[in-house]
Amino acid sequence: MASSRQLAAIMFTDIVGYTALMGDDEEKAFELLKKNRQLQKPLIEQNNGRWIKELGDGVLASFNTVSDAVNTAVNVASSLQALAPIEAIWISESVQNSVSNKKKH
Repeated sequence: MASSRQLAAIMFTDIVGYTALMGDDEEKAFELLKKNRQLQKPLIEQNNGRWIKELGDGVLASFNTVSDAVNTAVNVASSLQALAPIEAIWISESVQNSVSNKKKH
């Protein structure tokens, strides 16, 4: 039997703090999961990607090119930025942890 190989760029996204949110407010967590799906699925498809599956709060997608994967990730970030409240900045938990105890200059 002949084997075939295919190179792929993989994108995996995850909702930071989802497990804690699930414990605090299950309804809000499921709503966030639904919004995440509605945001990412079209972007993945528009950039020639294939939605492989959801893994809890994570999304696994495959692309034929690295450029398509990166373009999708940038578009997801831009879309999330548009959802932030006016005069607010959304950052990841790791960024928050890095800057939260720094003095302002």
